[in-house]
Amino acid sequence: MPNRNITAPDLRRMICFVAEAIGKEEAHLNSLDAAIGDGDHGITMRVGFEAVKAKVSGLDASATIDGILAESGTAFMGATGGAIGVLLGKMLMAAGASLKGKQEIGAAEFQSLLASMETALVATGKAKPGDKTLLDAVHAANQALAAEPLQDLLTALRIAREGARRGAESTAQMPARIGRSSRLGDRALGNPDPGAASFYIILQSMTEFVERQSSSAS
Repeated sequence: MPNRNITAPDLRRMICFVAEAIGKEEAHLNSLDAAIGDGDHGITMRVGFEAVKAKVSGLDASATIDGILAESGTAFMGATGGAIGVLLGKMLMAAGASLKGKQEIGAAEFQSLLASMETALVATGKAKPGDKTLLDAVHAANQALAAEPLQDLLTALRIAREGARRGAESTAQMPARIGRSSRLGDRALGNPDPGAASFYIILQSMTEFVERQSSSAS
């Protein structure tokens, strides 16, 4: 099966695909957040990605991969409030900076993108793995990717997606140690972190986009 890398035009379409996937999961993400937070995480994610979709759709045809990601981060931060707006916005901006000058996203570029996201997240959020946050899914995705030899983009996405899934699921067994949910402590046990769940959805939809792209090219 042919396996293409992601070009700048592909990236625009992928981001729009992710935005649609997040919109479909709004109620699910709200329900996860209602168990340990304010119950509006799904709304925030939908609003943020709607802004990102509008932004990237309106960019000039000459927009580069790094520029598209940087603009996505700015749009997400501008449209949302709270911690997740800043965290995910800065992650997207860091992803763009890591790919400056790149014409395509292949397996190596995706690994660099993911690593830069974790670095930005740690610097901004001050969380550690095991604190029951978005970081648990991001870190697990990076760990999974680092444990396998780099092959093609689709394989890398699948590996990272499964790592993020395991990381997100593992947060259900963690007490909350940071953010608003930290006031619950052990009472948050049994409930996965909505930010970690969101990151899994992002990687899942990215993977699905590339799978469809590869299938259509066969």
